[in-house]
Amino acid sequence: MIQYQQEIDRLSRLIDEGIKALASAAHEVAEAEHDYRKAKAIAWMEAPPGTVPVRESWVDSETADKKKRLDIAEGMRVASLEAVRSRRQQLSAVQSLLAAYKADADFHRTRPE
Repeated sequence: MIQYQQEIDRLSRLIDEGIKALASAAHEVAEAEHDYRKAKAIAWMEAPPGTVPVRESWVDSETADKKKRLDIAEGMRVASLEAVRSRRQQLSAVQSLLAAYKADADFHRTRPE
């Protein structure tokens, strides 16, 4: 029983850490998206004359680093979210095992002879 409680404590700590990481990742996504949108707007204002596809390509090339930062930040946010979900599922599994163990112990303790 002690090992179950230790596992619950460990998973709870990991969930808490994961939620902090998720909040940090969400903040990073917001910052990266803000920087990307701002850079893209400025790039459109500074784009050289030409056809729309040529100007789009120029804007994309000028903002590629900002877009990359946004994509990485979004990927990290998703990874953080999945880690939290995984830990929650693991915690639920341990709690289910504990409930089954308790039900079995209750049955053996109170069963009619």
